[in-house]
Amino acid sequence: MGITKQYLRYSLSGVCNIIGSNNGMLAAVNGNVCAVSACENIKELKNSEKAVTAIKFSHDKRYLAVGYSDGTLKLFDRSSEDDSPFVTFVGHKTGVNCLAFSLDGLMLASGGKDSVIIVWDIVNECGMFRLNGHKASVTHLQFSADGNFLISSSKDSFVKFWNLSSQSCFYTLTESRSEVYTFALLDSDNLLLLGTASLEILVFQLHWFDREELDVGEDERSNKFSKLSEGDYEDETQSNRIMLCKKRGELLRHSKGRALQFSVSPDKRILICVGSSEMVDIFRLYNAEERQKRVAKKIKKAVKRKEESGSSENVSPTEIAKDVTVLVSHIGKHQFDSKVKWIDFCPSVQNSGHNLLTYKFFSLLTSNTVNSTSLEVDLKLNIVECKTVASLDQLGHRSDVRCLANAESDFGFASGSSESVLVWSRHSLSVVHVCETEEMKNVTALLFLPGDRHILAGTKDGNMFLFELASNELVQTYKKVHSAAIWKLINSPDKKGCISCGADKHIRYWDYILEPEKYLITFNDDLNLSVCRKRAAIRERRELELPDEVLSIASSSDSRFISAALLDNTARIYFVDSFKLSFTLYGHSLPVTTIDFSPDSKLVVTGSADKSVRIWGADYGDCHKHMHAHDDIITMFRVTCVQFVPNEPLFWSAGKDGLLKQWDAVKFYRIQVLELHFAAIWSISQTASGNFLISSSHDKSIRVWELTEEIIVLQEEEELEREKQREERLTSLEDVIPGEEGSENETGLAAKKSMASIKSAEDLIEAVEIARKEVFKRIDEPKSAPHPLITYLKSSSLEHFILDVIDRIPSSHLENSLLMVPFTFVPDILRAINVCTTKRYKLELASKVALFLIKIHFNYITNSFDMVQIIDALRSSLRNEIKELRGTVAFNLAGLRLLQKEIEDSTESKMFTDISKFAKKSKKKLRKAVIRTVV
Repeated sequence: MGITKQYLRYSLSGVCNIIGSNNGMLAAVNGNVCAVSACENIKELKNSEKAVTAIKFSHDKRYLAVGYSDGTLKLFDRSSEDDSPFVTFVGHKTGVNCLAFSLDGLMLASGGKDSVIIVWDIVNECGMFRLNGHKASVTHLQFSADGNFLISSSKDSFVKFWNLSSQSCFYTLTESRSEVYTFALLDSDNLLLLGTASLEILVFQLHWFDREELDVGEDERSNKFSKLSEGDYEDETQSNRIMLCKKRGELLRHSKGRALQFSVSPDKRILICVGSSEMVDIFRLYNAEERQKRVAKKIKKAVKRKEESGSSENVSPTEIAKDVTVLVSHIGKHQFDSKVKWIDFCPSVQNSGHNLLTYKFFSLLTSNTVNSTSLEVDLKLNIVECKTVASLDQLGHRSDVRCLANAESDFGFASGSSESVLVWSRHSLSVVHVCETEEMKNVTALLFLPGDRHILAGTKDGNMFLFELASNELVQTYKKVHSAAIWKLINSPDKKGCISCGADKHIRYWDYILEPEKYLITFNDDLNLSVCRKRAAIRERRELELPDEVLSIASSSDSRFISAALLDNTARIYFVDSFKLSFTLYGHSLPVTTIDFSPDSKLVVTGSADKSVRIWGADYGDCHKHMHAHDDIITMFRVTCVQFVPNEPLFWSAGKDGLLKQWDAVKFYRIQVLELHFAAIWSISQTASGNFLISSSHDKSIRVWELTEEIIVLQEEEELEREKQREERLTSLEDVIPGEEGSENETGLAAKKSMASIKSAEDLIEAVEIARKEVFKRIDEPKSAPHPLITYLKSSSLEHFILDVIDRIPSSHLENSLLMVPFTFVPDILRAINVCTTKRYKLELASKVALFLIKIHFNYITNSFDMVQIIDALRSSLRNEIKELRGTVAFNLAGLRLLQKEIEDSTESKMFTDISKFAKKSKKKLRKAVIRTVV
């Protein structure tokens, strides 16, 4: 039996260069700490392989909610030492766009790109309901101060107001004529600011009827409602008696593009509007006292202007009070170095006296950096001053890394971007050398010279720069060595020179040389010493002209051939000694963007913009295999994304789909796929030992992959891929809910089908089947041992066993699991619940499951005589037991209140002050609800 080839797996060893994702968010924890989404990471939390798309802290900063691109939502508890999420919600089909906590931190709302809003219960760790109404991606969410209402905005240009108690939309704001990206609910929910795709911020005033004083009579309320409807408020009241909306005006922004985010200061006095440019606008929000002063001041100015002009027009205080600048005014702006993605204020505000307030906020920029900025506001003069306190701009590149190069000694690697070249330590993944100069822009090719003491960089304008790493000094600049962009630099096989190619249709050979350099050393004013030393340099030796632009080159290890990937959809192989054409490789339908030789110089691999990889024979130029490798273009220009593994007939390919794939060039197998990049991969580079692979991507990350000892079995990999596809098909199937099929309901179940909920449903079905078998088994063999699962759960009876299995289902997808249980198992579950109810065993869970199953299977239950009997027995048992349980709770509560009163009387101090306030508020709301019902 022959020896089989063993393939080893690569795993992620580390990530560097990434500070904040381009489409990420930022949340301030305190004045010195902030959480930033960086690909799949938050701060130092990593619990998913999907990109982070939304983050939000609760108001007390205890909980951190993180939304991912696959629609999952995870909650982290900062007070816990465990970094893993304490609950995971699955509800959205696509990425989570926005998150919002209620003021008490008990509810969480999430909005997704699938136009769905889901409200989650944090205490019960389950979904409450989903809200359907928007026709495009949900962009922002915010709870009202009392937590009874939810406001949402969407790219469909609508802002919707939702009543959470009735789970319905009671008002839709249609004033905007463009996409609504953000909004801010201010002034005790009485002021609404909308940020849209236009340059104006829309300002609305809200009037909530449920917050009026209790002594207002019904006749007066009705008259006020009709007057407001006929007057300045919108004509379309949309038949709601909860809230009325009035447009107060528009505020002009100075920043260009869309209004992407509103960030409000902790004291609700300052609002920063983030646009799609480098500038942010700063607005001031006025309280009731400041508004009165501004109105009086405007009236005084209007009267003065009237006297100076001699006009006969009367000054109307009512019209002046309608001016939107009385509520909000633009007081300043701040310019950043690059476009701003997100801003969040720190919780504290410093009062410097003399009407001076100092704020601090963090900003996430699209240039892969985070800034901390101090904002000083003069409330009297409305003057703002911004100062950058700290910046994380030294931890990585500001733009995409377009090229990589590995050192021969494997001590590190170099990365090049539009502004600099950074050399990284492979062990610590930190920057050890920075090579930059004002003349070097848009680095497209990098190369370590033999010995790893110098690095050569090629740029888009055709220049080359030679740096000495020991001193980070620019040794030599070679102007216009190519008349257009330099796309690739490689060492010659003998290590005595290098080869470059560019968009000027030329391949040039260079020799490494040592040039003498003279410099003076001054010991004293009268003594100078001239010293001569040698420094590294390059000198052009040969050049080869080709018929079209050269996008990539590769040299065979035996120095016989040089290959070139051309823009004309072909690749050419030339003899090195004579530069004669050996053969041309035809077959790609789009430009060949990358090429490489196998280590034994017998194979050539080409990658193209047509998403395919072709394997060629280097002897005759015959195509051995054509493979559809990626779902998007394999590489963009200027980079190499096909590379052979040293000393093996294996090669890597990378594409714009963000995937790294390893292939066997002899057997044509796909060995493994590395999936952790979230955007196009620009460049890859493998160390000489083959133990490490470096990749850079448009997501700003540089990832280091390490060769492990884990053996890959191709059959198992194929089976795992088929299993993954099967799971995706299962979870993509919609659940059929009786009475809701084919209808567009405004509300629905929160949770989405997942493999966890499917597994839970299967466990429940298995438990019912075990219980059925146990009944017959105990009749035939009364002394037989119970099923091992019953023994493991320590269930006292078969009915308890069924409810114990239900109790093990996570509450986040309990309803979804029950929805997938066939009706044939429902009678057994309801009978078990009836028995458990009479014994008061897990009464709360039993009642919840029973009510849900009756609601879902109502039509089947009403048409079955046997089921009606079960429901009738369950009705009486549930009613009696819940009544007794409520009496027990009420008795205990009364005892606790009596104990509280005795302690307060004895200590002469008030206990649970905050709770008593909340209790008064709840009673007040209850009385208001009763009044509204009478209407």
